[in-house]
Amino acid sequence: MRILFIIVALVVAVAVCGAGCTGENQPPPEERAESVLQEAVTGINSELVSVRASAGESARVLGEAGLTSAAGREAVRQAMLDHPHTESTLVVTKDGIVAMAVPENYAGLVNTSLLSQPQTERVLRGQAPLTSEVFHLEEGFSGITQSYPVFGPDYLGYVSIAYRPDTLIERVVAPLTNSTPYDVWVMQTDGVVIYDTTPEEIGKNLFSDPAYQSPELQEAFSRIAAEPSGSLVYSFWDTDWARNVTKEANWDTAGIDGAEWRVVVTRSTDA
Repeated sequence: MRILFIIVALVVAVAVCGAGCTGENQPPPEERAESVLQEAVTGINSELVSVRASAGESARVLGEAGLTSAAGREAVRQAMLDHPHTESTLVVTKDGIVAMAVPENYAGLVNTSLLSQPQTERVLRGQAPLTSEVFHLEEGFSGITQSYPVFGPDYLGYVSIAYRPDTLIERVVAPLTNSTPYDVWVMQTDGVVIYDTTPEEIGKNLFSDPAYQSPELQEAFSRIAAEPSGSLVYSFWDTDWARNVTKEANWDTAGIDGAEWRVVVTRSTDA
């Protein structure tokens, strides 16, 4: 019995010590925020690179088999299956005409000219992978496209995968922020919010929306847009819009092929 008592006492002591040591070894909030930020940036870039790789594989098949080939269509379908957050893919000729649209509910876009869209001109002129800014797609929703050039013997056009950026970013950010004191929002350098852990903020322009016109906020947002990384403190409403709180923000930049997204991790220092 004495031996059993000693064993139980040791187990309890270790558990108590472990609990205390765990609390003592927790890094300060600013270090944890930086860790969340870097994981978010790395994860977002990884997702973007993966979509580009799939677009590149589709472009390779389309270049070998033709822009309207069955093999090309199958490659496009497989790319979308590999990235379930994507909503549509268009194959566009070097003249800016849609040659293929996937899935079938967008088939009506075939033979449509996309030359009126600024990003079409950029893709055709650059003949290189390009990640667009958010715009209103011919498919009828606002999103971004990742485009990849198609070459046969010569330049044939490009393949363009479209999706809502918040769906891609959510895949990365949600596991990092759930049950934590941190919020994340992501904006283009023109001020358009493309992701926020408070969904109703998505789509707003931080430089023009009436809710953000205080000099303090405008100064903060201008710094974030102008500087690829940094930290600052500002005041704004809490997530319930119940009271003003002081927020500490750390940011860095994600994006490939022309995209420049400011990823901002915030926490209330009033808690």
